[in-house]
Amino acid sequence: MPEIKLKIDDLVLDHDNPRITHAEGQQDALQKIVRDQKAKLVKLAESIVANGLNPMDRLLVLRLNQKPERFISLEGNRRIAVFKLLTKPEVMTGLEMPGAMKGAFQRMAKEFKKSRVEPLSCFELASREEARYWLNLRHNIGHEGASVEDWKSLAKRRFEGKTPVLQALELVTERAGLTAAEQASITEKFPTSTLERFLENRSVRRELGLDVKNGKLVTKLPADEVAKPLRKIVLDLATKATRVNRLMKTDDMLSYLRKDLGKDHMPDLSKARLTERSLDEIPVTEFTKIKSRGPRRKPDPSDRKVVVPNTCKLNVTQNRTAEIYKELRTLRLDDARNAIAVLLRVFLELSVDYLLTKHGVPLKVTPAPGGRQIWKSLDVKLADAVGILVKIGVPATDFNAITRAVVIRTSPIHIDLLHRYVHDQFQTPVSKELAAAWDHAQPLFERIWP
Repeated sequence: MPEIKLKIDDLVLDHDNPRITHAEGQQDALQKIVRDQKAKLVKLAESIVANGLNPMDRLLVLRLNQKPERFISLEGNRRIAVFKLLTKPEVMTGLEMPGAMKGAFQRMAKEFKKSRVEPLSCFELASREEARYWLNLRHNIGHEGASVEDWKSLAKRRFEGKTPVLQALELVTERAGLTAAEQASITEKFPTSTLERFLENRSVRRELGLDVKNGKLVTKLPADEVAKPLRKIVLDLATKATRVNRLMKTDDMLSYLRKDLGKDHMPDLSKARLTERSLDEIPVTEFTKIKSRGPRRKPDPSDRKVVVPNTCKLNVTQNRTAEIYKELRTLRLDDARNAIAVLLRVFLELSVDYLLTKHGVPLKVTPAPGGRQIWKSLDVKLADAVGILVKIGVPATDFNAITRAVVIRTSPIHIDLLHRYVHDQFQTPVSKELAAAWDHAQPLFERIWP
């Protein structure tokens, strides 16, 4: 996917852009984008005219076989539409556009300078099919972190700066002695707006012994007294112990403080000191550490000391392979990662070779008629082994994990990664990745060595 530099005139709109139905030509495509985007297209144009293009965004393009050479914009059609309207405002003559929208683009066209955005940074793709993965990643939510993730409430607040609500939250989460379970309850979905409503209300702040000065929460109370009510409020909101819609008005909030918090959680205002300080200025050492013994954690099977879990019992009948299996069962992950990585690679290949030989499948292949025989690559032999097992009645789904893992580059058992463990002086194995690699391969091992 090479990067190329293009001019605005080199780019054309995609007639099959998913934002619109199929367009019959460039003018039709532009009309459909204008109709679909309306005021949002104006906002995008205003941003481009004032600030240029977002340096974090690139255009994905597909070369057209025509002269002069042109490129379809597979990603970035809104931007291309804006460029067309700003650089050639006469195209608006044939478009159905609200008068205010047309007037805005006519004004911006007089200010816009191509030099602010050209040359355009683009990535050329070989086909639409190649683009599907990247477009799906860019425009659909999810993908377990592989795509752009929207900021949740707390992340947005942090970006805005350390506001009073964040100052209160940080005091609770970092210095109020929360247990692990309590910490875990305060997620990115925490209702910051409700806590903000508390802290913005003067009557509430007075009862909590707090005030806001120059954007900072300040208090005259000692550490534990100021933490007491904030801890309770934050945990009640996080765990939904109190409903947000109960806390909309001053009377509701004061009633909650006096009845739900009561003496156990409200601060002793008589302990107020003469000097005032911000919450950030209270030293950590002033807070009492709350000792709490939570429930004993059940053993996690993934926290094993060796790469082979105790529950895995293989009947390895080949002498050398059996010795390697024994070493894999005894070597500790934290002490012998490099040795385990190499042995795991060898054990996988020897196991596959054993199965292929047992079923009369050759380990070598002749690439061309009359050519020299060469050894099959591990991924090819692995596919042959899975094919044998499926043929004798083992469900193919048993091997989904390993067949996917050996070809996904981020997988701990990717063929290239296993190879680099042996040959790359800079590739350092990670204990958890080695354990995960074994877990992917274990269903295969259990069928080869029943």
